[in-house]
Amino acid sequence: MLRPTLAVATLLALAAPAAAQQKMIWHMQEYDDSAALVFGVPETEEVTIFFLCKPGTPGLTVQSVIGSKGLEKDADTRLILTAGSIKKSFAGKGIPNEESGSVDVEAPAQLADLKALAKAGGTLTIEVKGAKRGVSLSGIAPVAAKFEAACAKPKS
Repeated sequence: MLRPTLAVATLLALAAPAAAQQKMIWHMQEYDDSAALVFGVPETEEVTIFFLCKPGTPGLTVQSVIGSKGLEKDADTRLILTAGSIKKSFAGKGIPNEESGSVDVEAPAQLADLKALAKAGGTLTIEVKGAKRGVSLSGIAPVAAKFEAACAKPKS
């Protein structure tokens, strides 16, 4: 499983207080050794969920950033994503969120899982132990296509 800690740290380091009032959207971030598809406010720490890949390698990491209740660090747990009739359940682990003080959930996933959820449209429901949140899938298709292309090519 990829550890997106550095990617998240970079994302959080770009925070701009004035941008905090902006609307959350699907956007992509590219780093030296990874790419992320993010639902949040660009260039801020306001993130609800992200998918991370290491270009040229199979698989993704998905991480919810909605907190949880009663989940301990490193505890085995489920991350459930639902859109329309598509429901994906991922075996994950609790990871501490130093910014919020909560425990979020990270799990391995496949690009096919993301594509199926994005294609379903409507609302993506994110569910972890003790927390549930819905986010709009509006605007995800073109960004997910760019993310898929970035994940497919190895970095030189």
